[in-house]
Amino acid sequence: MKLAHSLAKQITRDIVAGGLSADQLLGREADLRARYSVSRDTFREALRQLEWLGITRSQRGINGGIYVQAPKQSLVVNLLRDYFDFSQADFSDLLKVRAVLEQDLVRVALQKLDDRDIVKLRILQGQYQQGMPREQFVVLLFGFYRQLMDIADNDVVTLCLMPLIFVTVDLVNFEKLSDEEFALNSALAWSKLSLLLNEIIAGNSAIASTHLQGFLDFTAESVASQIATLHSVSAYPDWFDDSHSKLAEGLIYRIHRDIRDTGCENGERLGTETELMNRYAVSRSTFREACRVLETVGLVYMQKGRDGGLRVGQPKPDNAISAVVYYLNATAAPYADIAAVRAAVELAAIPLAAEMLTEDDAKSLSVLIETQQALVGEASFTSAAMATQKAINHLGGNTILNFYYDALLDSIYLTEQGKQALAKLAKYAEPITASQSAIVDAVLHRDPALARRRVLQHHNIIEKYIAGV
Repeated sequence: MKLAHSLAKQITRDIVAGGLSADQLLGREADLRARYSVSRDTFREALRQLEWLGITRSQRGINGGIYVQAPKQSLVVNLLRDYFDFSQADFSDLLKVRAVLEQDLVRVALQKLDDRDIVKLRILQGQYQQGMPREQFVVLLFGFYRQLMDIADNDVVTLCLMPLIFVTVDLVNFEKLSDEEFALNSALAWSKLSLLLNEIIAGNSAIASTHLQGFLDFTAESVASQIATLHSVSAYPDWFDDSHSKLAEGLIYRIHRDIRDTGCENGERLGTETELMNRYAVSRSTFREACRVLETVGLVYMQKGRDGGLRVGQPKPDNAISAVVYYLNATAAPYADIAAVRAAVELAAIPLAAEMLTEDDAKSLSVLIETQQALVGEASFTSAAMATQKAINHLGGNTILNFYYDALLDSIYLTEQGKQALAKLAKYAEPITASQSAIVDAVLHRDPALARRRVLQHHNIIEKYIAGV
């Protein structure tokens, strides 16, 4: 399983690095197995993962082989939503990342807003009605975000933000509120969004930013007591599209709930396919569709052999990261857009690292920067510099920020533009290292404000040396 997982990741990297486009032949099975030196079982398991992720497709016949699949945003959004749901993402961490991405969304929308967009926003603003049904209010909220995303026309922000909005809705159990409570909360929420829309239309970026944060703070305060017991039998979330059958949806969350409620440990056997089909009273196709989703995010895995069956796994980000990397490169997302969102993530993550730093973290970080300093001028400098920057970002402990940092970093540096940028960074190793050392120093002194300032200065230095890429 681990070998197949690594192979799927490597094939994704090769597709991106090779600039292969949709419907381009990757190769025939025999040729690809020989190229990667793997067994038939390992290759087919990796291929199954790649097909689940929407990265490749198999074709039979004279022109048969493994082809690159056309990218589909809704598939990646659903995968990220599944991953964040099943990895038990902390709600406060989720809202922090939403704030980062939504501030960037508003910034870009303000730059591109025109008179036609203003008309659409005013129409949207007038659609709210006091006491409107819960389902209609949720649709209106999604309409608000979709409208801003259409204006911003930034695929990177949209791809990163949409899963978090869906997870928020998944976690919040509106049914727990009485009609009066829901009417009051929805009215207050829409009043805050309406203020935000007014400032966007007026072009007041600073005030718009304040109103956006006010809306997110209100969300955190108002729903804290209504967070649903995650995925209870009676509270299955509405999915983004029709890619899952209703029976499979229910089974996905029943299995997840049973793993959580019974305290199953990683590697523990849940049962054979037949046993579980009987236990949950579902067909083989429904069972396998549910397992496909759960295996993709790593919550379970199927083991073959005498003691085979479905076993508990540990949710891991690799498949979801591969899907993001492939999608952003397949859709030719601009280098500047990816870099801008990654920069926004860093501005949130590194000050958080200064707040959360432990003594062990401090020692590890000191070793990393000293190693990087010693490698200036060496061939391995670039890897050391990236390891230092990644470690600083991860020390804050917000797993969603960490996920997006890693996904966007891979999306940048697997491309030709990214390789050119890395070559330039290596050429200017001394000023880059000095800049990173300043960040590390601020983090080691546990000074979030200074750390943020150092990150801004570092971004300016990076921009200076990769200008023209």
